Amino acid sequence: AHDPLARLAMAPLVLEARGLDVTPGMIERLKAAGDGESVAILRIILADEITHVAAGRRWFSHLAEARGLDPATAFQDLVRRHHGGRIKPPFNRAARDSAGLYADWYEPLVDG
Repeated sequence: AHDPLARLAMAPLVLEARGLDVTPGMIERLKAAGDGESVAILRIILADEITHVAAGRRWFSHLAEARGLDPATAFQDLVRRHHGGRIKPPFNRAARDSAGLYADWYEPLVDG
């Protein structure tokens, strides 16, 4: 994206946040299949993704506030403009909360 705020909205706060949502299910399926090595790797990746989302949220908020924008509202506006306006559940609320990406940022986007 040509705008750093839009890039931060899309990369860490939409795409990497989706990784927070889907990775626990992948871990459970691999655990059930007896693939402990992949489970261990995915646990590391999940913890790492939390730090990526957290950094993205901090920088997004910093840039939005520097522009005089409310960060959550700016995020929602950018998702509507660049990501079709909708984010699909289910959400890993615990991981998102750990990253500082609280439900008031993304819940309004569930229905577009």
